[in-house]
Amino acid sequence: MSPHHLRRTQRPNGRPLTLIVLDTNVVSYIFNNDSRARFYTEHLQGQRAFISFQTLEEIWNGAYRDSWGSRRKDDLTEYLEQYEVIWPDPDLVDSCARLRSERRAVGRELGIADAWIAATALMLNCPLATADRDFINIPGLRLIQAA
Repeated sequence: MSPHHLRRTQRPNGRPLTLIVLDTNVVSYIFNNDSRARFYTEHLQGQRAFISFQTLEEIWNGAYRDSWGSRRKDDLTEYLEQYEVIWPDPDLVDSCARLRSERRAVGRELGIADAWIAATALMLNCPLATADRDFINIPGLRLIQAA
């Protein structure tokens, strides 16, 4: 989904909500009521949160890997409905391929999963909320990270 296709929901005061992409670890912290979630939930106030299709896959992979029961999977489904998922399209594919190539060229190779997530935030021109240090020093990528 190209950035120009996104509708920016209005706040009650008429100002648009700010977009933010959540990394898998942040989505997991919030779902599991992990103490590390607090930092990120404070930053989500007044934001419109998105997740990459890659985050969706990683979250569900964990649920299947850990043999979650149907009730917990139902809870996860309900929880994930609050996020808009960004699916791959030609713009995102190009952004991801370009990012991986640029990172490789400077000796800072980025795994494909992280590349999809970072490319999503770059394509939407919004910050990425993450606890992952692999995203540091990616040109143009704004991060929301706990100290």
